[in-house]
Amino acid sequence: MDAKEFDGKDLDDALGAAAAALGRPESELDYEILEGGRKGVFGLGARPVRIRVASIDAVVAAPRAALPRSTPARPAVSVPASPPASALSQILGKMGFELRVEEERKDGALELTLDGPDRKRLTAKDGELLSALEFVLHRMGRRGWPDEPPVRVVCRGFRSERDDELVDMVREAAAQVARSGLPQRLHAMNPYERRVVHMTIREHPGLTTVSEGDGFLKRVRVEKIAP
Repeated sequence: MDAKEFDGKDLDDALGAAAAALGRPESELDYEILEGGRKGVFGLGARPVRIRVASIDAVVAAPRAALPRSTPARPAVSVPASPPASALSQILGKMGFELRVEEERKDGALELTLDGPDRKRLTAKDGELLSALEFVLHRMGRRGWPDEPPVRVVCRGFRSERDDELVDMVREAAAQVARSGLPQRLHAMNPYERRVVHMTIREHPGLTTVSEGDGFLKRVRVEKIAP
């Protein structure tokens, strides 16, 4: 089968590259994820997401079961009818995790806190799975629950090394803004990371934060509060 591979900083980016190259909308692409990617720590050690996209002609001509795959064909994902917390519970159940989901709305976000016997399994490798679950819910929510606020997925009692490094970086940026009076723009972040930034800046009277951009990843600007 004629197939092509595409890379991107995340799944959205890889699918966008494939759609542009093949001249097809993303919804018509038959793809599998070859490498899940890794965002790294502030860009260090990052790896791209890589997908393999089947030829449109091959998909039309052959039944899905006959397409060769390195992994079993995945069932089509329908638009979820359940709210984010219920959807997350179903995903965790299918993955074999024994965890419960607690929902709380605060700071303009829908925070889903996970707790239970499988917390250590969930937070292995510095919480990579937490970020992946948050990304999946973000993709599902575009059509499944468009009126819901951004979803944040956390695990009770877990604080990653990335959190500590992010807090240190934000405090340094805050100190520079306080000294110079000039705003500082931080790198693009997901909703969880942006919340860490906003909470950290609250420690510094006279400073505030502003999110810039659209989409899942946004930059945060740290600046002095106007007199």
